[in-house]
Amino acid sequence: MASSMVFYASVALLCLLIITPVSTADLCKWYGIAPFCFIGNSCPDGCFKTLESNKGDGFPCWFSVKKHCCCPKRALDSIINKLVSSDKK
Repeated sequence: MASSMVFYASVALLCLLIITPVSTADLCKWYGIAPFCFIGNSCPDGCFKTLESNKGDGFPCWFSVKKHCCCPKRALDSIINKLVSSDKK
């Protein structure tokens, strides 16, 4: 019984992710401040690194690299907040 509820909740969540537009800003971004890219280049909690680059999305690094991190939980929270706020309108 509980496993079927988890399954249906997962399917519903997947449907929301598919039909709700999510900007990449909500999901992934570059971390690291040029030219000293070791400053702030760690992925936040709940996020994972997808790429490393000397340039990333802007100025090049003199030291270290920028990290491109994706945060699915943050994107999901953003979707839920948008849905909840649209219900209040």
